[in-house]
Amino acid sequence: FSDLPKPSYLNQTLQELKAKEDTPVITVLNQFIERRVSALPIVNEQGKVVDIYAKFDVINLAAEKTYNNLDMTVRKALEHRDQWFEGVAKCKADDTLLSVLETLVKAEVHRLVIVDDENRVVGVVSLSDILKFLVLRPAREENLTKIDKEDSQTEISLNDVCE
Repeated sequence: FSDLPKPSYLNQTLQELKAKEDTPVITVLNQFIERRVSALPIVNEQGKVVDIYAKFDVINLAAEKTYNNLDMTVRKALEHRDQWFEGVAKCKADDTLLSVLETLVKAEVHRLVIVDDENRVVGVVSLSDILKFLVLRPAREENLTKIDKEDSQTEISLNDVCE
């Protein structure tokens, strides 16, 4: 892994994966490309999560033919979102993998925003992150994480997934 080329976005912290409400849509789209992500948490002036902007929201702009003005703010662009949006799905860094999976399933989303106790962004965990963790983690770790057959709740934390 150390011999592979490392794009500059790999040096950015998880806490940098966010945008403010007044960030222009074009800036967010560039971040999608540069950071290879499909969504960014949107924070208010206090740095607290208020929304999420995803590639799917860009489709809404195209459907409404409002994509000509990519200088509009994310806040303005999110006004074009359909009524289906139920809010930002969140979790804490010390949540178990089981609880994260349950939240993803119940919320019917592909990612959760990881927040601290003040609702500030710590990072984002996606289904892809979890799948990579489950598929790629070494088999020797299985011996370290023995699951009691009577208690099927694994105590793997989100920190293990996001390493």
